[in-house]
Amino acid sequence: MDDSSGRIQFERIAGCAVIRITKVVVALVIGIWGLIGLVGNLAALSSVYATVEKVTSMAAVPEGMGPPWATTNALVVGTGVLVIVLGKLAGLICGVGGIRMLAKIRASSSEFVAAKRWAIAGAGMAFALTFFGFNVMAEGAFFAFFGPEGGAGPLAFRFAAGFALAALFIAQPETDPS
Repeated sequence: MDDSSGRIQFERIAGCAVIRITKVVVALVIGIWGLIGLVGNLAALSSVYATVEKVTSMAAVPEGMGPPWATTNALVVGTGVLVIVLGKLAGLICGVGGIRMLAKIRASSSEFVAAKRWAIAGAGMAFALTFFGFNVMAEGAFFAFFGPEGGAGPLAFRFAAGFALAALFIAQPETDPS
C-alpha cells in the first residue's frame, strides 16, 4: 500500500504552516524594533531633535560643497523628527499585523491574508519613512555623510531594505493549510 499521497498532504500542510509562522515572526521582529525605537526616541526626544538639527544645519559639510538650504528652522527639524518617530510607529504597526496573523495562523488563506494587511502596510511604511528620512533627506539633501551623524545612513538603508523585503515576503500568496 502506497502512503505517498498522505506524506505529500502532510508535507503540504507542514510547509504552509512553517511559511506562515515565518511570516508572523518577521512581522513581530519588525514590531519589536518599532517598539524599542519608538520608546527610545520618545524618551530622548530632545537628543533626537538635536541630532536632526545638526544634520539640517549642515555644519559638518565643508564650505562651498553643500547646497544652499542648510537650516535650523524648527519646522524643518521637527518634520525630520516626526519622520523618524513615524518610521518606528510604522514598525510597531507591522508588529500588530504579526499579532493578528498569529491569531489566524490556522485559518483559511483568505482570513490569513486579511490578517496580514497591517503587517504589510507597517513594513511598507517603515521602509518608506526610513529610506526617505535617512537616505533621501539626511544623506541626499543635507549631506549627513560628512558628519558623525552620517554613520546612521548605511544602517538606515539596511533597515529600510529589510523592511521592503519583509513586506514582499509577507505579501506572498497564501495557500490553505488543509
